[in-house]
Amino acid sequence: MYRSDKPFDPNRLEDFLGGILQIYGERLLRYKSVLYMKGAGPKVVFQGVHQMMGSDLASKWMPIEKKNNKMVFIGIELPKDLITDGLDAYLVK
Repeated sequence: MYRSDKPFDPNRLEDFLGGILQIYGERLLRYKSVLYMKGAGPKVVFQGVHQMMGSDLASKWMPIEKKNNKMVFIGIELPKDLITDGLDAYLVK
């Protein structure tokens, strides 16, 4: 599981995830996340199976809610460090 309290840059994150799906799509059995994006608009739900992915806008962050990212990738022999380091690189500094 990947977690972060910093928001993602949405355009850069989309490029990274697209690359991960192209390279490791057949080995990705399932993935799901709730994402905190730059600008703190509504939550973004990202999910998929193999190379079929989708995202939807969810509810707005409630004032009492801690904004964060939670991502889960279930797969076969996935490069955890490469994925984690890549995700870290697309957080807003």
